[in-house]
Amino acid sequence: MLFSALSHADTKLVYEPTETIVILGAVPQEIPVLTDALKNPEKKSLWGIPYWQGTLHGKPVVVAITGIGKTYTGMTTTLFLREFRPRLVLMTGTGARVNPELRTGDVVVATHTYEHDYGSLTSTGMTYRPMNSPDDGKEVENEFTPDEDLLELAKKAMETYPAQTVSANEDTYKNTVRLGVVTSSDLFGVTERRLTLLREKFKADIMEMESAPLGHVCETFGVPYLIIRSGSNLAQEEPNNDYLRLGPIAAREAAKFSLHLLEYL
Repeated sequence: MLFSALSHADTKLVYEPTETIVILGAVPQEIPVLTDALKNPEKKSLWGIPYWQGTLHGKPVVVAITGIGKTYTGMTTTLFLREFRPRLVLMTGTGARVNPELRTGDVVVATHTYEHDYGSLTSTGMTYRPMNSPDDGKEVENEFTPDEDLLELAKKAMETYPAQTVSANEDTYKNTVRLGVVTSSDLFGVTERRLTLLREKFKADIMEMESAPLGHVCETFGVPYLIIRSGSNLAQEEPNNDYLRLGPIAAREAAKFSLHLLEYL
């Protein structure tokens, strides 16, 4: 089942989706490809959060910005689930390249997401543990995985998507779209020691600040989701200049594939 029943006190609540797809990006540069393509667009606001409503490939969509980081992502995702009851949430955006094989503009469809800052930071590194939910402290594994049926649709979209020409880092090449792993935290930059951990423990391809919390929220409420990330700068301690230079390229490539993917959803 794509949608699960939620219990609250003695009342049984069942999530009844509309036909709407909610598309979220963390920052403004991650959504113009999508908002520009909207048919009959209307710009509105929900509790002060701007969003655009219209259709893409004949499907009703809502496009909005979460803001950066885990708290804003959890807040915005929950608010838009409650307001629009989407049948699917799609996140598009950028992330730092943890996997050295990824190039700027290469796109990753996340098969797994993890929060890599949840646990204990010790003198020898991170100690990870399950999360505790508001349901009497019930433990939740720190691993979030989209529905297999949706991943199969994403694979079909990948097969028909033409490689895009990307110019970055004094090179021009055709980008790739692949399945991969995305890790999230409220850390914009990290040390090489943390990057080694991300590669060895999580097999991470991309590091950013929003995908795992979005997956966590959607899985909690039984709402299907997919996460699309494109690599920007190499992950590093202080990525400001590289991110500012390469982020717009990655944002555009993630959104272009997301737009193509919508035909299959």
